Amino acid sequence: MRKPCSIVVPTWNARHLVDRCLTSLSSAVIPCYDEIIVVDDGSTDGTQDLIKRVHEGVRIETLRTNSGFGVAANRGVSCSRNDIVVLLNNDITVNPDFLAPLLEHFEDPTLFAVNSQVFQSDGSTPGGGLVRGKFHCGLLRLRWAEEVSYRERVVLTLYANGAAVALDKAKFVNLGGFDPIYSPFYSEDLDLSYRAYQRGWHVLYEPASKVRHDHSVTISKNHASRYISYISKRNRILFMWRNVRNPWILTSSVVWMILRLIASLISLDLIFVRAFFGAVARVPQILKRRRADELHTVEDSAILFETSRWYEDETTK
Repeated sequence: MRKPCSIVVPTWNARHLVDRCLTSLSSAVIPCYDEIIVVDDGSTDGTQDLIKRVHEGVRIETLRTNSGFGVAANRGVSCSRNDIVVLLNNDITVNPDFLAPLLEHFEDPTLFAVNSQVFQSDGSTPGGGLVRGKFHCGLLRLRWAEEVSYRERVVLTLYANGAAVALDKAKFVNLGGFDPIYSPFYSEDLDLSYRAYQRGWHVLYEPASKVRHDHSVTISKNHASRYISYISKRNRILFMWRNVRNPWILTSSVVWMILRLIASLISLDLIFVRAFFGAVARVPQILKRRRADELHTVEDSAILFETSRWYEDETTK
């Protein structure tokens, strides 16, 4: 018998998506063994009525006002009953056997999380799960692994993908969960995983666990594209300044952002200008978090990503 888990699905004004997600989960969970928690993040579209009517046994946690993915996920994890929490976006659909391959890895005491193999909605195009990154022009650039030879192996991955990931609840709580500084969305899962690596924990990619993802459907439905772009740019800057400890990389990031700010002022790229000053406004919070993290940091995980190649040697073994 595999380990029990708590499945947490944050949702906001996407009743048809969460209905589809829960329907796919019905053949994956073991009733009275696993639990499913939907965190309703201030929905006004009848989400709760639909769940109560159609999905018996699903537990609903309610946030009165929309607070964003990280806050909703933290709420779901905090009230879960099992030691392993599987976090899913509402626009995910799962294969019936997706759970067992994830949960079997949690005998390792240094494991923080395991990602599913994520496909886009067509079921064949890579959509996340195995991610590599490198520092470039002051930011961390990300790329999904697209070659089949990489995607069919259990390997380390850059971060725990909040869309479809199994987490060690105790470690998640110990890290403080998703940082609300990134609210309402984007980069909070990257930040969490980077901090986990700095504690000496790691994140795996498990190709035998397969899910499909309609990327950013809820976000694009509820927010204007300019606002989404602003949050994305701001949070990419915040991630660097909040986490990276290598003095050269951190200094390089600050210099690159100042140069880009000047270029954006000249070209009237007001989205980046707003993002830069949005990050600057959070510097006092960043400094406070960095000081707190110093008490727990085992290693500077920047070394994991300082490579001119997209994929680590480990993937070719």
